[in-house]
Amino acid sequence: MISVKSLDISAKDYHELRVMIRAIPQDPYASQIVPFILENELDSIVFRLAQAPGIKEMYLGKNDSITSEFRAYEKLKELATEKELNELLVHNSPIVKVYAYRALLVNEMNMDYDVQSSLLLDTTCLEWYMNNIPISITVGELIQIPFQE
Repeated sequence: MISVKSLDISAKDYHELRVMIRAIPQDPYASQIVPFILENELDSIVFRLAQAPGIKEMYLGKNDSITSEFRAYEKLKELATEKELNELLVHNSPIVKVYAYRALLVNEMNMDYDVQSSLLLDTTCLEWYMNNIPISITVGELIQIPFQE
């Protein structure tokens, strides 16, 4: 004999349960890189960058607000080790590759020479946002352009 019981749960209790298991942030209005936690914080940052529409510099828009992509890049620079950044140079996302490349340069870390050479020849296209206008550019071209920190 199988017995099925129904359970009623209020929206408030459901919300508190989701906050408790870290499925959602405690404060939905707080600035978050991503609203859910992956395996660790670095994975969350990489996921956020991989979902980005393109490479965005620090300030974009009429009010020169700092972009969420740039905030994620700042966290990537801060958290990732040299080994992790070198591994990200061969990520599926061209956006992650470019941000990892930049992080290695800015942090003055050693870069895998073979991977660096292949990035210079990478013809994968992506969007680079300059003054809120997307420009189609290849990974190889973009990593050769000096960027402002």
